[in-house]
Amino acid sequence: MRTYEWDAPAKLFFWPAGDGWDEEAVYPTLHDALQAASEGASEAAWIVTRNGDIISPRLIAHLREEIEEAARRRPAPSRSLFGWARAA
Repeated sequence: MRTYEWDAPAKLFFWPAGDGWDEEAVYPTLHDALQAASEGASEAAWIVTRNGDIISPRLIAHLREEIEEAARRRPAPSRSLFGWARAA
């Protein structure tokens, strides 16, 4: 599997656009672009990375699933009953 620069800027665009006009936006990170892709017409979302990689709608969906899976596997942060004690 290809590795991506998750902290690098990425361009998100929707093609073909429903109104015939291709919309595009540059996001500060690839993660932000993936998040925005899921909020729009995901079947028409394409991402171009800083390295020139083109991420298709199918791969966008796959990467989003991997991110969500990793978030579910992450252990919950432990909380102290006396959280204020750490500040002292």
